[in-house]
Amino acid sequence: MLLADKRIELDARPAARRLAPVEVVMIGHCPSLDGRARWDRLARDPTLLGEIAALGFDAEVGRLRALAAGGTPTSVEDEALLGLYRLPIPIRSLAHFQVLFPEAFTVGCSYRSTLAGDAAWLPIAVQDFFAAEARGFEDARALWVIRVPEAAGVAAFLPRADATLTEPAELGAFERALLVERAGVLALPDLERLLVPHALPDIPRMRLDNPEAVFLPCGTEVDDTHRERRHSRELPPAEAPLSPAELVPPILRALARLRPDMQCLLTLPLDQRPQDELPSPARGFLEHVARIVGAAGAEPGSDAANAPHAELAGKLRHLQLLWPYLRGEDRPLASACGLIAGMQAGVSLRQGPWRSIAGRPLPGRALPWPPPTQQRAAALRESPGATVVLTRAGRLQVDDEALCAPCLPVADLRSMTKAQRELEHWRSAELMRFIGWLRRELRALGERLLFDTDPRDPRPELALRSFFGRLHEAGALRGAQPEHAYRIRELPTVDSAIAFEIEVAPAYPIDRLRLTFLHDRHAAVTETRIETIDD
Repeated sequence: MLLADKRIELDARPAARRLAPVEVVMIGHCPSLDGRARWDRLARDPTLLGEIAALGFDAEVGRLRALAAGGTPTSVEDEALLGLYRLPIPIRSLAHFQVLFPEAFTVGCSYRSTLAGDAAWLPIAVQDFFAAEARGFEDARALWVIRVPEAAGVAAFLPRADATLTEPAELGAFERALLVERAGVLALPDLERLLVPHALPDIPRMRLDNPEAVFLPCGTEVDDTHRERRHSRELPPAEAPLSPAELVPPILRALARLRPDMQCLLTLPLDQRPQDELPSPARGFLEHVARIVGAAGAEPGSDAANAPHAELAGKLRHLQLLWPYLRGEDRPLASACGLIAGMQAGVSLRQGPWRSIAGRPLPGRALPWPPPTQQRAAALRESPGATVVLTRAGRLQVDDEALCAPCLPVADLRSMTKAQRELEHWRSAELMRFIGWLRRELRALGERLLFDTDPRDPRPELALRSFFGRLHEAGALRGAQPEHAYRIRELPTVDSAIAFEIEVAPAYPIDRLRLTFLHDRHAAVTETRIETIDD
């Protein structure tokens, strides 16, 4: 539009979107009749394509543009690209997700269970995510979605043991989720759906006798007219459930090795014992986690420290267990990971990543299922350490963000007393989220200083003091004055490298955290080490 004498021209452009401090990545299923998605809508959005290409998928973005310009699919890779499989996509809203995957809410999946039906859980999780803090995400990028094929089963969600992040095109969905630099939370809703036993009943059926067949004279009445009695050998065999050792260790090792700043949300799988009226957490899963927890902080040389799973003890802090599932009159059984992740991202955006979501009302009319009692919630929060969703005063909320293991490295925990290790604040998920956010921010600072900083330049120390000063002003650090909240001391290093020792006092019942910031300009490496200090 031209104004006045046509010397002024208005060129309206969208404002730059804010970057959320904690972004969320979800991996799951988006069913459709032909297996494809609205890839053409994505190919016409240069902003989204630029964000995807920044992760290392330039070839995929270029191929999408070529197909949108009239190209013909010629390979299996092109067909997968038209379905947007294994491609990290930033999602702006629920409507944006529905535009890209219009049949995700209506088409059923191939796996069907008695409890959950055949509806995919990723669309429900996306809906819950934006419902949790809808007002906080209008101008912020907070959610990424990765679609995986249903035919791949559980293996599509699990990481590879020897994978690295150097070649994005050769990575699986789990490793591609780790490429999102600002991601702090990973959710796998449809993996949880596949772990629901397909024949697990909603209401326990009456157990009747199953006598052997005998020949009776004609006209003899039998009292089984209400239903046919079946023998166990007539029922189809159940599929072998996924072992906890095949699920938990790969996730923990991958996050600890590739992204030590991230957490994975995982709902406890269901189990059915004959004496239970409702499904309960799987005993095998709880026992497996308990064995790993027993090795956390164990004395060197003890049986727990020498157990085969002892090396996982320090990695268990990357897993935040949830319980129970959610179900309502207008929705089937589904995971609560969408609501939890949405609230975590929203609270981090509005009030800071050091804030907990405990006690905050969650939206929606869904209710926890199976309904947890106060005794069960307290028991799961204590052992193995789960985040339990409850209803209090008619409102859905999280009672506490608990972790299975302390959120600091085992080497630091072993230097503490047993009483210190057992304090609840060492097992808080919000503290783990805050430490992960600190890692990402300091790494980003080191990358900005990579090419234009001399070891004698005072700007790195000024940048660090400004960063922690803002944290103190925001309430993340305690202390009346900034000098009471943090201390920064430069360490002697070799040429072309800078190192700072930073002591901070978070606004938690912790004495102090010591962060060692190492930056080598020639090696292009930025490293952050975190340990505790006893006053």
